[in-house]
Amino acid sequence: MMDKKIICKNCKNEFVWSVQEQELYNHRELPPPDYCPICRGIIEARSKDSARSKYERRT
Repeated sequence: MMDKKIICKNCKNEFVWSVQEQELYNHRELPPPDYCPICRGIIEARSKDSARSKYERRT
């Protein structure tokens, strides 16, 4: 197995999907990532902000 280059669906930048990541994804039976690590972080942060806002007090 070798490192693979993937194009992010969000920012269209190319990123490397390492052999170690591929092995982890295969072990967990996950599909290859669609988004680069930066976009994944942004998406995760937005998701957490959305969840947090449900419990914040409205003033």
